[in-house]
Amino acid sequence: MNSKIPLHFAHANGFPAGSYRKLFKHLDSSYQVFALEKFAHDPRYPLNNDWHNQAEELVDYIRMHTQQPVIAVGHSFGATISYIAACKYPQYFRSLIMLDPPLMTGLARYLFKWVKRTKLIDKVTPAGTTKYRNSQWHRSTDLHAYFASKALFRNIDHECIKDYIKAAIHTRDDRYELSFDKNIEAEVFRTIPSNITEFKGQLRIPAALLTGQFTNVCVPTLRRPFLKQNPNVQHLEISKGGHMFPLEQPIHVAQLINQLLGDWHH
Repeated sequence: MNSKIPLHFAHANGFPAGSYRKLFKHLDSSYQVFALEKFAHDPRYPLNNDWHNQAEELVDYIRMHTQQPVIAVGHSFGATISYIAACKYPQYFRSLIMLDPPLMTGLARYLFKWVKRTKLIDKVTPAGTTKYRNSQWHRSTDLHAYFASKALFRNIDHECIKDYIKAAIHTRDDRYELSFDKNIEAEVFRTIPSNITEFKGQLRIPAALLTGQFTNVCVPTLRRPFLKQNPNVQHLEISKGGHMFPLEQPIHVAQLINQLLGDWHH
């Protein structure tokens, strides 16, 4: 009988679960970490507005893998769908840690609801740049140098960049290719939930929100209403962290997760 507590990790959009290997490695050995490698790529769970199908995909994946309630940890997209799933299906969760989720709250949610119906969505989210990103490279390309030069990866730990390349790229003939669909990645950005306030008061498990000091996603004006509506959610700020802080400071973030979970479950 496995006495470890199951912990599901939900990845950020465009960063398959294997990208977080270094963080997983530093989580306490009392947790059994499992993760769906790529959300929104299973035809049984087509991407839809407000990510409802992805919350269902998460819950079904958990039910397939364990009969115990799980600790849910998620980054960005993965944090938001973990929150929705934990609100809708509390029986499958024992605690929740959200790492810099996109939270459309307050007046922003009305604006965002409208913008999602227009082409402006590609300008106010990364969808516009994502649809034009490279998805193939010649075998002679130094992928580590290529990604390390990108703004999004600038502060990411070099081991994490290597893990991302292993998780996100496969080899075909004389080229490297993305192992996920960049059009789905763009569509995830276009369908960010604008109904997050509907879940007010529904989260009843121990929970924490970790945000990067320099995040451009989970910014104070968006997180304040969320924290007000979810008074049981503890808020911690990651010093010098950007939106990608779980991959910028994987060991530090793993230690914080261990500390939070230790307080709640041991």
